[in-house]
Amino acid sequence: MNIMLMKETPRFYSSLGLLIILNIIIKPVWIFGIDRSVQNITGTEVYGLYFSLLGFSIVFNFLLDWGLSAFINLELAAAKESHSNIAGSFVAIKLLLVILYVVVVFFAAFISGIGQWDIFWSVVVIQVLTSLFLFFRSIITAQQWFRTDAWLSVLDKILMIIVCGSFLLFPSVTGTIDINLFLLIQIGCSAIVLLISIVVLLRKGFIFSLPSSPLFNKRIFKSALPFGLIVLLMSAHYRLDGFLLERLHGNGAYETGIYAGAYRLLDAANMPGYLTASFLLPFIARQYSLKKDMSEAILNSRHLLLVFSLMIAVIATILSPWLQEILYHDQDAEAIEVLQWCLPVLIAYSLVQVYGTVLTATGHIVPFCYIVLASVVTNVLLNLLLIPDLGARGSCFAALVSQGFCGIGTMLYTRQKLGINIHYRSLLMYIFMGVLMFGFLYSGNKYILNKWWLLAGLFVISITASIILKLSDIHKWKTFLKQTTNN
Repeated sequence: MNIMLMKETPRFYSSLGLLIILNIIIKPVWIFGIDRSVQNITGTEVYGLYFSLLGFSIVFNFLLDWGLSAFINLELAAAKESHSNIAGSFVAIKLLLVILYVVVVFFAAFISGIGQWDIFWSVVVIQVLTSLFLFFRSIITAQQWFRTDAWLSVLDKILMIIVCGSFLLFPSVTGTIDINLFLLIQIGCSAIVLLISIVVLLRKGFIFSLPSSPLFNKRIFKSALPFGLIVLLMSAHYRLDGFLLERLHGNGAYETGIYAGAYRLLDAANMPGYLTASFLLPFIARQYSLKKDMSEAILNSRHLLLVFSLMIAVIATILSPWLQEILYHDQDAEAIEVLQWCLPVLIAYSLVQVYGTVLTATGHIVPFCYIVLASVVTNVLLNLLLIPDLGARGSCFAALVSQGFCGIGTMLYTRQKLGINIHYRSLLMYIFMGVLMFGFLYSGNKYILNKWWLLAGLFVISITASIILKLSDIHKWKTFLKQTTNN
């Protein structure tokens, strides 16, 4: 068994490295090369409608999964009975959940007064296909076919880049892309990768048998329920504001389009946080089960993400006119202001990524749900109050307050229940770092015409200062990664 583990460990981490590299390369090309270009071509209002309906459909995504993808991954990995029997039961449940999702989301859309049904049905189909694809991917990872999963994780985006890129680069040959064509291409690519994932399982000898036992197993749903709830709450917290903005403001579609442009950058900047959390989760779970100290790894992760998020916040504050011009080819004053207020939310995102991951890994997911629920209520109330007068800026203010509450709440709860030191001295260092970054960028923006050189200088100063202040320690990160590998 030890020999097998020695063989499996390098394969797992080489595949994990492949997964990270592929996502770092492909996802930015998709976000900035395709998605951004489609918004520029289709227009702010049309894209705003799409973004609003996309967020609305994502809020109900918990109905599509209910935490079952994560649960089946664990069940199959540790299964003593036939995999085909277990998977067959889960597939049947998954199809029933798809029907439930479609019924509920269309009913909710009807009572909400949605009129853009051509866009909405496409968005719902994409959500269904994506959820099914993630479900079958969870089976693939449970079988430890990690390299296959790494390629599948970006295959839909690769196809979208190829097809949409053809329309964007050669419009005289292919014709001009519009929002409906963009959605149809997404449907086609999502269907293709779903079929490929099923074919991969069948070709590797995985057979889905019809379930012989009752579908609705109380143990399954009780175990998966907390994960389903956190998916619902996090989806509402991250995505409901776009829908409320389109519904509540007099020029809602345009305001949502502006907000979508800023949110795209926020989403892209959150990728380091997502990757850090993916490393942190198994490490913390292992350390906690062995009753080992995990505070240093948590603190190092917080340092890394907060220094990065502070840098992004300062860049947005000073260079938002330049960012708006190079990305969206205009100098819309409101869009620039929305950029300035939206991207600092990344600071709160970073706290949630670190301390939310700690609460999840240590089994404190129910208290985490309560914190996120309070944050969602705060976010919705603030959006209702601010959107009618402030539009997209109001949604940014609401996100700053509610996400800040969520980040600080998870940090304080982690300290109270797990005894994780907040390290208040480092909080003062963050303030010093923010002032240093702001001072350099504010002064340099007046004298350095080439903004790319200015950003390079900011990066060097940030890294140097974080090393001097001991917010970044290469040796500690090497130790952390070595421990993660050993686990």
